[in-house]
Amino acid sequence: MLACDMDGTLLDSDRQISDANLQALRYFTAEGGLFSLATGRAYAAVTDYIDLLPMNAPYSLLNGSLILDAQNRVLHCAGMPEQTSTLIDQVLTSFPQVGCEVFLPDRILVCRMSAETAHHMRVLHLSYDCASVAELPNPAGWCQINFTGQASQVEPVRTFLKQFEDSFHAVCTMPTFCEVTQRGVSKGAAMMQIAADCNVPCNKIYAVGDSDNDLSMLKNAAISFVPANAVPDMFQHAAVRVRDNDHDAVAHVIEYLEKHHNA
Repeated sequence: MLACDMDGTLLDSDRQISDANLQALRYFTAEGGLFSLATGRAYAAVTDYIDLLPMNAPYSLLNGSLILDAQNRVLHCAGMPEQTSTLIDQVLTSFPQVGCEVFLPDRILVCRMSAETAHHMRVLHLSYDCASVAELPNPAGWCQINFTGQASQVEPVRTFLKQFEDSFHAVCTMPTFCEVTQRGVSKGAAMMQIAADCNVPCNKIYAVGDSDNDLSMLKNAAISFVPANAVPDMFQHAAVRVRDNDHDAVAHVIEYLEKHHNA
């Protein structure tokens, strides 16, 4: 099974999937491999790609907090702790310029708009509703929250959140985003759950990704791959360094597996 990140890995700099990557994935699945997408994106931000890809296994969204089957039906929603609304209120009070996005399996709520959230919604063509913290539904049905802002605004938020590590897990996949899930939720945990459900042995789990939210996958994979465009810190977690995302990184992964591991 190949667990594959999207942005910076499967997608090139124009957010497109190259023909070489598509052909390689079709070959991989035709030969019996399972392809499992693993992305921090919400479902609405992947629908344009799903029909292109040879989806033959469950996949994870929102940093592992939501798992869908190959027919795009919800298998698992991680939920958020009861105190999540209080956490949001504390962050928004302490950092008045920071925006906040709340992701449920089927919709997005914006508690505070920032320039970065407006750009996020516009670029990915995401629909959303505005809601105050008091209007938010029960967090047991949530997947993830994002705090957004300029890098100089978001980094203090990440530092602030460290005091809540017993309940929450925060990653920054880019300087302007701090993505928060329930503790224990990650792409890696979702990957291992999917592998177990599909009866894939641990020595046949492969993962490729370029960013901080991919580390849990890379650490749990039998073979970890990192594209050449990743930040330098990522390479210490790579068993194999592959071509960058503008030069068919995923095709290179499958070429390696075909040559060395009879994938």
